[in-house]
Amino acid sequence: MARPTESSRTQRDVPTQRAQEPSASESGTEEQAAQASLATYVYGIVSADHPCVLENLDGVGEPASALRRLDAEGVSAVVSDAPPGLRAKRRDVLAHQHVLEELGRQGTVLPMRFGVVARDEDSLRQELVEDNDAHLAVLADLAGRAEFNVKVFCDEEMLIREAALNDPSVQRLREHSDTIDERIQLGEAVAAAIEARELAIEQGVLETLAPRSTRHVRGPQVKGAAVNASFLLDSDDAEEFVAAVEELGAALGEEIRIQRTGPLPPYSFVSVREEE
Repeated sequence: MARPTESSRTQRDVPTQRAQEPSASESGTEEQAAQASLATYVYGIVSADHPCVLENLDGVGEPASALRRLDAEGVSAVVSDAPPGLRAKRRDVLAHQHVLEELGRQGTVLPMRFGVVARDEDSLRQELVEDNDAHLAVLADLAGRAEFNVKVFCDEEMLIREAALNDPSVQRLREHSDTIDERIQLGEAVAAAIEARELAIEQGVLETLAPRSTRHVRGPQVKGAAVNASFLLDSDDAEEFVAAVEELGAALGEEIRIQRTGPLPPYSFVSVREEE
């Protein structure tokens, strides 16, 4: 069905599609306009016994769309009408996140990424039924767990200074950088030294934090960040994990900044099992 991440049948994207749906003026036909009016925005999937209290929550769109629960043999999807022309505006992204955070406080939720739209409720319900066992298995796996994300940002000038002071290749090339080729080699050596330092920082962070989680996964590269990793924790281990992150930040020093976010809905672990 709608996909929280980019792989696995549990998250296949048929019959869903990314927002945005065509509006009547864009489609030019009554049939397309009718299809757009039936489009269903999907926030996440929960088990049949999830409390799913939605009364005080607002959905995406302006005005905010009303949330509802779509039941299908052991699981339910939390959905709303899909606003025509939906885009990733701050208000809508925050509304999507808030719905998932509140559902996560009430119980276990399989979160969808922002912008997942089903053609209509019938097709969504059919897919939920088809993938029922897979969804229930992942819900059981994630029960009582939450995601924490950790990013580590390094001061670039600090990394350059470290390379100049500690890397023999950089030191040698600095003494002989009169020609263009030599200056190019020096730049390449500095870049290689910085990359090696960032990899060492990442390894140290993962060696410290990974044993305190049930599993972890590296996230996409973020500008300026030596580390972007997400960790899945049992709720009982969250306090110890947060303390470990704070200790790690102090050990890394003032010129290396560690950023922790969480607890979050387990976006990164709906299909990921373990990092090899």
